[in-house]
Amino acid sequence: MENVTRYIWLLLLPQLVFANESLDDFLKQLKTMQGQFKQSLFNEQGNLLEKSKGKMYVQRPNMFRWEYKQPYEQLIIADGQKIWIYDSDLEQVTVKKLANTLRTPAFLFSNNTNIEKDFFVNQLPVENNSLRFELIPKDEQNQFDSIRIEIKNKYLLGLELVDSLAQTTYIRFEQIQNNQKLDKDLFIFTPPAGVDIINE
Repeated sequence: MENVTRYIWLLLLPQLVFANESLDDFLKQLKTMQGQFKQSLFNEQGNLLEKSKGKMYVQRPNMFRWEYKQPYEQLIIADGQKIWIYDSDLEQVTVKKLANTLRTPAFLFSNNTNIEKDFFVNQLPVENNSLRFELIPKDEQNQFDSIRIEIKNKYLLGLELVDSLAQTTYIRFEQIQNNQKLDKDLFIFTPPAGVDIINE
């Protein structure tokens, strides 16, 4: 699960408004976000490789919590400076510098940087009254070839991510709440005693 995970997001606007401005408007009004998700990973041939689900929390700027509950437990926390990836089954924690991960999908919604800095933004046809965008990374070393975002009535509905191996990850969000006060402890991680800690 080292794809999205292990390593993460408008009222319909007039069609004359540029897509990047619309997406920026959504991101600028977003202070916090929380909800549940269901995730499916498919290979290049379209075969299902893995299904998972859990909860996510976002607080701007640069704080994020992604909890996998099934089929196994994994916790990813960004505390504003570092990102912690805790795999309870392996009893292992991986620590990364936040600056090295800000271009990943998990941080699209927690980072305050203008999205045009790292992505080309294309508006896709509206479907079921949902506003849809495709993001193409400007950095060729990015982990993902494309990211699609679906938003409806100011709430995030889904993400579709195609990685460098042509695998596709679909994430659908449920019970999303925007701009609710979140407990600061959600974004603090203390490694359990006895676990292996790997610094990258």
